[in-house]
Amino acid sequence: MNRHGSQRGSALIYILIAIALIAALTAVFMQPASQQAQTQNSFKLAAELNGQVQLIRAAIQDCILQYPEGDNHINVVGYHANYPLEPDSSYLPSGYAASDKSVAGLRCPGNNPGGANTDQHQPMFGGDTGRFMPATPALFTPWIYRNGTNMTIDGQNVTGVFFQISTTATDPYLAEAMQKVDEQFTQCESDYIEGDGTNGCTNGSKCLRIWIKRVAPSCP
Repeated sequence: MNRHGSQRGSALIYILIAIALIAALTAVFMQPASQQAQTQNSFKLAAELNGQVQLIRAAIQDCILQYPEGDNHINVVGYHANYPLEPDSSYLPSGYAASDKSVAGLRCPGNNPGGANTDQHQPMFGGDTGRFMPATPALFTPWIYRNGTNMTIDGQNVTGVFFQISTTATDPYLAEAMQKVDEQFTQCESDYIEGDGTNGCTNGSKCLRIWIKRVAPSCP
């Protein structure tokens, strides 16, 4: 009886060891798969973000090239001439100003085909422009556009023209994707910012800023 009990005990030990080994092997095999999925997600998102960056940059550059004189009536303090106004600028007439600073609401200064009011700028996206602003990537807020001098943005003094996207989500692949896009530009052309409320990005957020004209903060 003792011998049989000992055998049963030994068998149980082997079973427990086997279960532990299976669990360990499962963890080993699952970790690379998880990392692989994260990498795939970050590359996919980086491609999506970069595509939107290129679309927005092209729209702004085309506006400047087609209408180099812009609108010389603009009297907004701190405005950088010939670049689009902020979409919600008070300079824009009723019905033209947007309710926020989203890039989708940008209008091109100087583009006023056949209009009597030279203040009324035409949209840069939608309609007959041939450009359509894609949907904002999941977990992000829409791209915003800024044009000004000595703007205080989340504790940072900013002067210039740029557009920016942000997220408060903590998924690791989001930060990886934003960093991948940032790495495609020179140090002066873009900033990836982990926000603390004093560095131009809201505390707890991650921001990707693309510069069109950079004055401050200065570039190293």
